[in-house]
Amino acid sequence: MQLRNSIELILYKTYADIKAEMARSYLGLIWWLIEPVLYLGAFYILFVLVLHRGGPDFVPTFLCGAVVWKWFDSGLKGGSHAISANRGLLQQVYVPKFIFPVIAVLGSTARFVPVFVVFTLFLLVYGIPIQLTWLAAPIVMLTQLFLIMALAMLVGAITPFLPDLKAAIDNGMMFLFFISGVFFNINDVHEPLRSYLLLNPMAGLIDEYRNAMLRGVWPDTAHLTIILLISFVLGALALALLKEMDHKYGKVRF
Repeated sequence: MQLRNSIELILYKTYADIKAEMARSYLGLIWWLIEPVLYLGAFYILFVLVLHRGGPDFVPTFLCGAVVWKWFDSGLKGGSHAISANRGLLQQVYVPKFIFPVIAVLGSTARFVPVFVVFTLFLLVYGIPIQLTWLAAPIVMLTQLFLIMALAMLVGAITPFLPDLKAAIDNGMMFLFFISGVFFNINDVHEPLRSYLLLNPMAGLIDEYRNAMLRGVWPDTAHLTIILLISFVLGALALALLKEMDHKYGKVRF
């Protein structure tokens, strides 16, 4: 019964937050598309038009990595301060704390889906034909969703007690951004550096997206399974931490 109530609260709060965010802007849903387009356009101008980096397939390769990374970045950062952002609610009523990072991740996911649809339409306009392997994209997305959810709950559980962790996360995400293969093909990196880079789950996920969407290659199920297992372990650890410190959040001065 408690799980059902938690699920209903998560869905309602996610919907309410998205509706409120859209109401605050005249552009509403359109702004969800404009923001990432500006974000991607800035990097395109810098690396393609100014620095003349990349070959003929650089644009779709870069956009695929950047769109996916943006989801990971916004979901993890949103989850890291989700509990702190809801301190007013915590002081009024008891709510299981894992709910807040989950809501933040679902909100970022709702923003990611239309952007990915636009990216798919771009591939068609760019001249990349529809491929059967596109059907595997939702499986890769689901794997990434579990990873984001687990990490968001983990950092969200710790951040209220270590506020400086927010700055560490921001800098750490910038570092991961440049080594996750957004700007390059991870398969072009020589060993053993490639193996070290693939210890970062996002590097592997970005490559699997490119396999499915650009190369016509089915994603490596063994690789995705490993990422899922890592996500389940991290998620279980996060839930244990949240349960252990559940009643301490109300005493923290955010």
